[in-house]
Amino acid sequence: MSQFITTTPLLDMRPVGTPAERSLPRLEAVLGREFKDRIGMRLAEPIERRDGAGIDWYVDNENDEALARLKDLPEDLAAYYKKRFDADVATIGEAARSYEARNDQAARSTAAALRNAICYPGEDHLWVMGDARSGKASVVVTAWGYEPRTSELTGSHAINRRERFFPDSAQVLIDQTPTTSEAVLAKAIAMERPRSLISMLTAALWVVALLLPLIIGWMLLPACGLKVPFMQSYIYGWGDGAFCKQLPNAQIQLGSSLVDTSTAELTGLKDQLRTKIFQCVRVAQAEAATPPSQDEHLIQAEGLDVDPNETSVSLTWNNTNDLDLYLVCPDGVRVPLEGSRCGFRHKIDKNQTGSSLVADPVEYIRLENGVLQSGTYKVEVVYFSNNPPSPLATPFTVSLRRNGVKTEYPATTSSRQPVTGNKEMIAVTEFTVQ
Repeated sequence: MSQFITTTPLLDMRPVGTPAERSLPRLEAVLGREFKDRIGMRLAEPIERRDGAGIDWYVDNENDEALARLKDLPEDLAAYYKKRFDADVATIGEAARSYEARNDQAARSTAAALRNAICYPGEDHLWVMGDARSGKASVVVTAWGYEPRTSELTGSHAINRRERFFPDSAQVLIDQTPTTSEAVLAKAIAMERPRSLISMLTAALWVVALLLPLIIGWMLLPACGLKVPFMQSYIYGWGDGAFCKQLPNAQIQLGSSLVDTSTAELTGLKDQLRTKIFQCVRVAQAEAATPPSQDEHLIQAEGLDVDPNETSVSLTWNNTNDLDLYLVCPDGVRVPLEGSRCGFRHKIDKNQTGSSLVADPVEYIRLENGVLQSGTYKVEVVYFSNNPPSPLATPFTVSLRRNGVKTEYPATTSSRQPVTGNKEMIAVTEFTVQ
């Protein structure tokens, strides 16, 4: 849980170093890598206020520990934690000097980050979090990375008396030789001057690197100009682009060629489409003009419609004799006259005994449920009776419709008189369903 500590106004403080050098995640990573559990100080998290007038400081306090300003503690506890904090500051300062001595950019950047961690305006910004009397509480620093605006260096506190960013190591017991304030100040100034010159030179080189492409581009613009995206216009520099205006634009020529080619292809496709439409219209007109066949006409006369895509069998002949049409199912049993079997129904039976006789009869068997059983189907015609004055021999036509195709099978009966119990049966055709 993040706990609010205090707000520091920016009116009396100024930042030290760059924002990258004051990055809390970076400082925590460097401190954790360099010291691990060897220091007890903690850096508060800075959150800039929306009005820009100050900074709010927070600290992670998962166990809801007590938080008090160091100078508000009893004198003996305050002295103890101040001494322990000074030792941590000296340790960090010594590490910063070690990085600075390496004399490479990465080491100097790490040293600057370490110096920011131990730079703060004064003891008003030191806090103790935890049970202070146990001696194990943590010292939390706010306003780190900032210095008073009235100070000539980084502040008037004890940390900054030895040199510009480093603490006075004489306040803690570490193995180093004390130096005077004047010598340390002179050393710090001598170290800062080369760094300032290098920074200025680096900044100048970056400015040149950024401006050089712009200058070169502006000098080249008069030659050919800069094309405006999605338009055919150009922007020129201090010239008028006379050189490139005299040259053909390859992109425009290529685009024009592609447009011409596409137009020609589109014209060809339109002609092909027009031809196909004309052919389809002619076929449709021809189909519409085709009169129904004889069996279709006779079936329609009986009040039934014939679907070109249906599965059906029809029989037609041209006298008053009685012929019967049969469809044998895959199980070997016929579809009965005017009855149903294996999905088929005998719809029309003409010139049967006891009915009125016609000279243009038709018989019709059609699949009713739309599902064909697998197996072999046989089409048969039985010469049932002769009705004078019609001749004995009777020509007939069987039409089989299946899968949108109509197939006709012409045949004729014999001249033999049909006898009860011995009727003539003509096997016309058969088809198999998988």
